Amino acid sequence: MISDAWQTQYHWEWFRRDAWRPTFRHWKRGRFGGSCACFTEIVRELGGGPALDCSCGFGLKTIVMADMGLDVVGSDGCAFAVEKARELAELEGHDIEYFTSAWSELPERTGRRFVAIFNDALSWTVTREAFEASLRGLRDALEPRGVLVFMGATEGSPSDDESRQKLLLESYDREPPFRIEWTHETAGIICTALAVRELGDDYFDEHHLYLINDAGSQQLEVATIRQPVTWDWPILVEMFSAAGFSKLETRTFAERAADGGSIRLNIAMR
Repeated sequence: MISDAWQTQYHWEWFRRDAWRPTFRHWKRGRFGGSCACFTEIVRELGGGPALDCSCGFGLKTIVMADMGLDVVGSDGCAFAVEKARELAELEGHDIEYFTSAWSELPERTGRRFVAIFNDALSWTVTREAFEASLRGLRDALEPRGVLVFMGATEGSPSDDESRQKLLLESYDREPPFRIEWTHETAGIICTALAVRELGDDYFDEHHLYLINDAGSQQLEVATIRQPVTWDWPILVEMFSAAGFSKLETRTFAERAADGGSIRLNIAMR
């Protein structure tokens, strides 16, 4: 259902949870909390939930949305992440429903239909076939006139080859091509995480390397996450229309970002 790379990455991020758990609300509200608040506002405009965070991971965004009073459910393609999301929600004082599902399988994995679905990872879909299958599943998991809120190329953004290449280089250059991310020790196991970026024609790969020392025994695990820069606005319009969505637009929320700037979210209506 999900690549081994995500399974590996989630495993070692959970290993270091003592490092991020005390501050994840501040981090999510600061960097991504604006989008959580915008999504909550959209759901309330539609009359309330239920809503779905379908790229929940450990449920950090889901918890922030629940903090805001949203009737929200979480799902992810990684069963390990979902298991730990349930554990974390309980520790954080929330009773949140979570389930495991690929986006294409959402209608079969849950009997519920949602007023709104939030997805902040859709643009990482690598192939068009997978993207189109995901859109069909997301659409069919919505109530009539329900909306999918997602991040990616926005309405009016340049879509020529030169602009896509510029966006690719800007995305690639946001982090150094090689960096040490963290070192953490728990129960006698020491793990150091490094990241190496590799640039392709219309994507870049981020190789996450985990150097593990367990009682003197050393090993290396690698998780490669591909981030394509492929899905420009005209392609999105074409695919969403083919998947049966009735409307696709970008909405700007002024002064919602951590730096005081605007947040732009795409909204597709069933």
